[in-house]
Amino acid sequence: MTAGPQTVIDRVTLIVSDLDRAEEDYVRTFGCCVEQRSDIERSLTGVLCIHQARGRRSLLRLGGERIELLEFTDLTGRPYPPDSTSTDLWFQHMAIVVSDMTDAYQRVMANRRFQPISRNGPVRLPDGSGGVTAFKFRDHDGHPLELIAFPEGRVQAAWHNGNGSGSFLGIDHTAIAVSDTASSAGFFRSVFGFRVGTRTENHGPEQADLDDVEDVHVSVTQLGPDLPAPRMELLRYHVGTRRPIPPDTASNDILATHCALRVASLDATTTALARRGTPVADDHLMTLRGGIRAALIAGPDGHRFLVEERAAA
Repeated sequence: MTAGPQTVIDRVTLIVSDLDRAEEDYVRTFGCCVEQRSDIERSLTGVLCIHQARGRRSLLRLGGERIELLEFTDLTGRPYPPDSTSTDLWFQHMAIVVSDMTDAYQRVMANRRFQPISRNGPVRLPDGSGGVTAFKFRDHDGHPLELIAFPEGRVQAAWHNGNGSGSFLGIDHTAIAVSDTASSAGFFRSVFGFRVGTRTENHGPEQADLDDVEDVHVSVTQLGPDLPAPRMELLRYHVGTRRPIPPDTASNDILATHCALRVASLDATTTALARRGTPVADDHLMTLRGGIRAALIAGPDGHRFLVEERAAA
């Protein structure tokens, strides 16, 4: 399958316990704007395999990127395990690019519903680990988030012209914890055409402070470096609990964060999956509002991806 730039991450979807509260947090803290609010359509709950659920949806924009919040009002899912760490395979974060780390950090910490992951505030990583200044934290529902500020002279052109709010410019990437980098990179390459970009080996006291993990060592692999933001990163932790995603995880569980990927051809995607031995059943293909054909698929470690094909004009 040849995907190229027509396969992109359209948005990152977070499952929340209270839509009003989560929307308020993201609007007031990060300066997100609300693009759309609606009930969750039945066809979407169908493709997410929770057919009887009802709920509400808020589509937010931060700079040029989008975040979707879903609340299932009559079928609330399970929360994050209280002892979750960055090394667990259900870990998936969004990295928000900031222009002023001091201001952004202060705004995050002023929200008492947010809790830090990083030990001592923002951390300047060594050049061999990217050289960025970063800070990790969790929102009220436990979703991990990261602030990143690029070093002077290494800010990508897209962020020079960012149209985010204040210090918060947009979403650079979403990162998922994986058990095997080669397996996951092969999946994204063969199914979506994402090529492998830079790789770094992050370890040392700075990374330990960032992740709050002792003796940490994580292999970071960028995917789709030629694609527009948000891109994807693979995080292969070599230490820590590294617990798998529970096999009974449902799409209404709070930890069931997923990416919505926009593809040129859903048929080509399902054909690529069939070649890998993971065919998509016909009854798992749905048509959403606006004529969008969609299917929910899972990666090698169980991370979910809502694959959408836009209707032809």
